[in-house]
Amino acid sequence: MARQKTEIKILVVTDDPSAPRELLKMLGEDSGVRTLFADTGNAVSRTFETDQVDVVMVQIDAGDPALFETVVRLAREQQEQVPVLAIIKADDAKSAVTAASLGVEGCVFATNSRQIKRLTLFLVDSVRSRRDSRLAMRRLEEIEARYTLLLDSSSEAIAYIHEGLHIYANRAYLELFGFESFEDLEGLSMLDLLSAEDDGPDLKKVLKALARDEIPEDNMTLKAHRQDGTGFKATVDFSPARYGGEYCAQMLIREQLAQADPALAEELEKLRTRDMLTGLLNRHAFLQKLAAEAMTRDDSSGLSVLLTSLDKHDELQSKLGLGATDSLIREAARLFQTACGDDCVMARLSDHSFGIIASLSSREEAEAMAARIVDHCSGKILDVRDTSLTVSASVGLAVAGSQVEDAETLLAQADTALHEALHAGGNAYVRYRPRVSTDADEDDTAWSERLRHALDYDEFRLVTSPITSMDDDGFLINEVETRLRAEDNDEVLMPSVYLPAAARLGMASKLDMDMIRRLASAIGEKTSSSDHHWLIPLCLDTISDDEAMHALKNLVQSGKLDPDHVIWGVREPEVRDKLRKVQTFIEQFKPLGARFALCDVGPDATVEPLLMHLEIDYLRMAPEMIQNLSADDSLRQQLAELVGHADQHQARVIAPKVEHTGDLATLWQFGITLVQGDFVREEASV
Repeated sequence: MARQKTEIKILVVTDDPSAPRELLKMLGEDSGVRTLFADTGNAVSRTFETDQVDVVMVQIDAGDPALFETVVRLAREQQEQVPVLAIIKADDAKSAVTAASLGVEGCVFATNSRQIKRLTLFLVDSVRSRRDSRLAMRRLEEIEARYTLLLDSSSEAIAYIHEGLHIYANRAYLELFGFESFEDLEGLSMLDLLSAEDDGPDLKKVLKALARDEIPEDNMTLKAHRQDGTGFKATVDFSPARYGGEYCAQMLIREQLAQADPALAEELEKLRTRDMLTGLLNRHAFLQKLAAEAMTRDDSSGLSVLLTSLDKHDELQSKLGLGATDSLIREAARLFQTACGDDCVMARLSDHSFGIIASLSSREEAEAMAARIVDHCSGKILDVRDTSLTVSASVGLAVAGSQVEDAETLLAQADTALHEALHAGGNAYVRYRPRVSTDADEDDTAWSERLRHALDYDEFRLVTSPITSMDDDGFLINEVETRLRAEDNDEVLMPSVYLPAAARLGMASKLDMDMIRRLASAIGEKTSSSDHHWLIPLCLDTISDDEAMHALKNLVQSGKLDPDHVIWGVREPEVRDKLRKVQTFIEQFKPLGARFALCDVGPDATVEPLLMHLEIDYLRMAPEMIQNLSADDSLRQQLAELVGHADQHQARVIAPKVEHTGDLATLWQFGITLVQGDFVREEASV
């Protein structure tokens, strides 16, 4: 999978508001560029204060050279100098001289679009390369710092040797040889602390080999000499290493004990079976426990392995930095321990995945447990150092059959199910099921077959989630969704699980149309009319599909869907950069009487430009906009701004997944009266 390009922000300074859009069109959607717009010196200054500007493209106005000079000055005053590309008219020699005198990074005629594109992409690539290089260096420094920290805290005696001399030693090494601090050891030769038996290796030859980066493959048994004159027999292992940017040799020394101490043996056993970061069992001990549990049961049905991980772990780690990785893993372990309870065996199996052994009596109990873990973790806030992260989790579940499964097989099945849950969007559990074909892996090919089968055999169930008003008991909007329930099991998949796969496979439009036809059929079967409205969220692929749009118009014009009671929804993360397609969709259905909603508006959304260009009647927030609202001042400020923009454009705001009465009072203070969630009114089948 190709690594996503680092986003580069270009500030376009001109009096033409369409220029940023035209620039994006010229550069292409895969350029990884985002544009900002300013038309005055004050606007430029505000943009530099509130945004990270990477490149400035300014159109010089011969009548207002002060604006150009201001832009260049502000670009040069930034902590990292921002390159400037000047755009001039072909007959404006004076502006060309001004640009040259101020030392801009590029100057091109406005009529030469090919040259504009070439120079812009050159500056973008240059900025991106510098940023990526700095990021790589910071990550390398963080890794080296973390590795040094791990070495310092290690119970193993470790030292680094360069040209035969000590350049680093951890606390365990200093204590083993009786040194108070590294200053007493620094620069001392390895030969001052180690010597060989008469029939042992020639250490001078060993040092010469190390100087040529030739590391001995086998460990050595040598005599070690402490500062107080005592000695001991030691096993010495060498391995290649880097320290302070230099290549060197790592030396690991273990004292050979004549007789094992029982207390020490117990401690060693603990070290052998426990993960030192979390205190949980390690992978080896987990598999031993699982194998023992399976062997003691005559019928292994109900013996379950749950593999769980935080969703989007890499994104969470990138927000914290590598230095906080250990803290994130410890907090995740505590979260999962609380979720699964004290009766289960739990272990850390890999960097950020955790395994649980649940000795249950049935598959239903196992699925209920997996669902509880997902629900417990959904929307939880983890405080890691000085950062608060809103997280969710996915669970892969493997349930043993009547025949005893071996531990490795059960764990592999749970791992397959976990990857399916993460790959499909997370915040869900997936139970492992054998495939019909041994060649069918849990990839897009398998998803395609599964979704087509669901469409062919009516496996989608239509449900509504009511939206009510706190100041009007008669007001009701039913938001329409589907649930996928395969005919061979009781598992229900939420749209967040299967819609991402459908979008990748080009099947999102088919799923939307299946949902709409089901709704039209259900409405047609009702014997009494209703003033209730229906909120129908559509994928971007659907409103971009001419065939789907033609089918929608037929349903509306034939009376199967009353346009006066339909609210078409579009998801903000999908359409934020696709306004033209949404505008075309609204233009087609607005004259028929339909209304429109902007859905899933999250904290990072910039809604004002969307509301300016789209005729939106309702704005439904993403669930994270109201989580921990009473305690998060930043979130309250974002919500106040969002409500303000909505009021300016006569759009009513909908709050989803309201869970507590206290949230209703808080929302009322913001002027939000439309609410949705099981606490307000439960989801219902159509």
